[in-house]
Amino acid sequence: MSSPVKTCKLCKKPLHGRIDQRFCNDTCRNQYNRSKRQFEKVTPHPNAAAIFKIIKTNYEILKKGIPGQIPEYNAFTCDTKDFIASGINTKFYTSSFKSGKEEWFCVFDYCYSFQSEETTQILQLPDQADL
Repeated sequence: MSSPVKTCKLCKKPLHGRIDQRFCNDTCRNQYNRSKRQFEKVTPHPNAAAIFKIIKTNYEILKKGIPGQIPEYNAFTCDTKDFIASGINTKFYTSSFKSGKEEWFCVFDYCYSFQSEETTQILQLPDQADL
């Protein structure tokens, strides 16, 4: 009873030697592993750089503050029109959560919530940016 001949995973040449051998030489092993890593590599979204730039801009706007903010404890309230006019892009944020009926959108550790059509609340939540 003969066992089937094992072949190299890359070039299919017959293998001689160790039972657990998978490649005929180092070149085949390296080429196989390089192509495997290349195949597994995730290609970034084509707009990733633009998205990161928008998120960074949103963060800077929230960090800098909106003109006309009214301080309330650890939060700030501003006019929603001023908030939108500041240049923030509300489509891009890093996380969101609900607190009661309020939905909060966070850009790292700065979060905002549209309290009404007239007011927007902004606050800093350092725990929101923890990894």
